[in-house]
Amino acid sequence: MRPSGRFRPERPPTGADVEPIPDEYAWMLRGSCRGADTRAFFPSNGLGVEAAQRICHDCEVRSECLEYALVNRIEQGVWGGASERERRRILRSRRRAKASYETMP
Repeated sequence: MRPSGRFRPERPPTGADVEPIPDEYAWMLRGSCRGADTRAFFPSNGLGVEAAQRICHDCEVRSECLEYALVNRIEQGVWGGASERERRRILRSRRRAKASYETMP
């Protein structure tokens, strides 16, 4: 038995239904990567890192992007022009610097 009436798919959200972007993430709208193919920033074999880094090179929000990835411990992809390996090095260096500062008299 069929239900009476017409089937109505759910309507897509309108502009009024979209949450505004919090100020802390507004920098993302100014990134050189905005609109770029996201696959360039998540190379599967590690060989595509240079292509993403070229996009990041002159980006006005490069430092905000890198810091976002470091603070949020994002492990995959190129963020702020830094590969996964480069971000791990930065985090290690920061931990060492903090530890040596804390042991100072």
